[in-house]
Amino acid sequence: MRRWLAVLLLPLALGYAQKPLVIAYQGGAVTLDPHMRNETTTLSWQHHIFETPFFYTPDGKVVPVLAEKIEMVDPNTWRLYLKKGVRFHDGSEMTAEDVAFSILRAATHKKSQMKGYVGKVVAAEALDRYTVRIQTKVPDPLLPAHLDHAAVIPKAYLEKVGEEGFNKHPIGTGPYKFVSWLNGDHLNLEAFDGYWGPQPAFKKVKLVNIPNGATRVAALLSGEVDIAEKVLPQDFPRVERSGVADVRQTPGVRVIYVALDYWRAYGSEGLPKGAKNPFLDPRARKAIYMAIDEDAIVKRIMGGAATAAQQFLAPIHEGYNPEIRRFPYDPKAARKILEDLGYGDTDGDGWLELPTKDGGRVPFALRVDAPNDRYLNDAQIAQALANMLRRIGIKASVNAVPKKVFFPNMTKGHFTMYMAGWGSMDSINTLLSLFHSKDPSGLYGRFNRMRYKNPEVDRLIEQAAQTFDRQKREALIQKAMYIAMVQDVAYIPLHYENVIAGVRKGLVFVPRPDEYLHAYEVKKAR
Repeated sequence: MRRWLAVLLLPLALGYAQKPLVIAYQGGAVTLDPHMRNETTTLSWQHHIFETPFFYTPDGKVVPVLAEKIEMVDPNTWRLYLKKGVRFHDGSEMTAEDVAFSILRAATHKKSQMKGYVGKVVAAEALDRYTVRIQTKVPDPLLPAHLDHAAVIPKAYLEKVGEEGFNKHPIGTGPYKFVSWLNGDHLNLEAFDGYWGPQPAFKKVKLVNIPNGATRVAALLSGEVDIAEKVLPQDFPRVERSGVADVRQTPGVRVIYVALDYWRAYGSEGLPKGAKNPFLDPRARKAIYMAIDEDAIVKRIMGGAATAAQQFLAPIHEGYNPEIRRFPYDPKAARKILEDLGYGDTDGDGWLELPTKDGGRVPFALRVDAPNDRYLNDAQIAQALANMLRRIGIKASVNAVPKKVFFPNMTKGHFTMYMAGWGSMDSINTLLSLFHSKDPSGLYGRFNRMRYKNPEVDRLIEQAAQTFDRQKREALIQKAMYIAMVQDVAYIPLHYENVIAGVRKGLVFVPRPDEYLHAYEVKKAR
């Protein structure tokens, strides 16, 4: 009897053993070409398939992955030594020719979004089968760290199938190989038996896109998924009471911030037609800052799953400036600043007013733009900001839209005030992307949407980016950050998001500060 029962149960046991690890994300990969999209969720999905010469550990250290080591020949020349015996998923060996090709493609392809990291590279060539020479047009002391965004792909395979074919069936060196992909919905993966490193704990993996937070939690608690990212604070009790999963949190590096139009005197799209834009003046930007009760946002909206930000960089970052503190929350002082700038209430109805180009005056109405599906409680935070601005006499309204609408609009300049987030372990890339003035080549100011510009800050950033001495580089970053955040009020920092995941019991997993969620970092409890 026992023998027959064992035979009957064997298929069920095998089926359970083959059940994939299912991870639910708030979004999905936009592309599987690893050089074309610099966005956290897309990169998280791609990291299963592709690897880079170097990568960040969760505690912020840069370590070799496909590289053995790197040496600086001179300030503009590096020699990269590669691991031997690494194979792509088609069985071909990774060589210096593949790595040189990949670095140069990430640096120069017209559609590459990795130029903020490796855009200084002007040449990469194979010296022998396992050595690459890299040349930069200006010194880049952080090149090893920047190579974490230069995923290695097989040159011969890409040339054979073309870019469209590669995106449909990508091949890398990572711990998982591609099985199938439904764009915008899910990605199926299988462990690569020929992987050079340790085999992952799960043979099969399915990454799924579940945009709605409550739906992700429901899928977790029903057993449909094993890990759900970005569990909302309001859902914590539900998960913890379930008995089938719990909430794991790690302090994150993503800063949620407010940006204001920095370049249009008139015609700013979130103000009344013809109204003067007050935010070219740093005093007006400071007034908005002082009107925001960030402690209330952290406590009431984030449920404590965030930390009020003092500046743009987090404490883990190189160049974090401990001398920078938040401007105090003081709505009375904030209103007085705006009144002293000439935006007072002339008709006695309690609302501040803006002058118009034709000499008239209109109510100080302001649209707050934000995504409603990208950050933790993003739409609720935007609504709280509008409520706080109304308390100081600004007729604020909220335009919270899906991220696929929000980000293109921000890039096109369709805003006066917007709320967004930025997460990167790389301080220099953060400064070059968001604080440096826009450069026609696209190398600098890539995400400086409100067009902040200060020549002294530009000079400090460029100098820091070429300084090899870490102590001196940190001092330059700290000075640039002080000028930008305190004197210029270039951005208004709100908080650093905690990185949160709901995890099925029986799994060992700790979220990373950089928000990358990798199946190969998930283990089975013993």
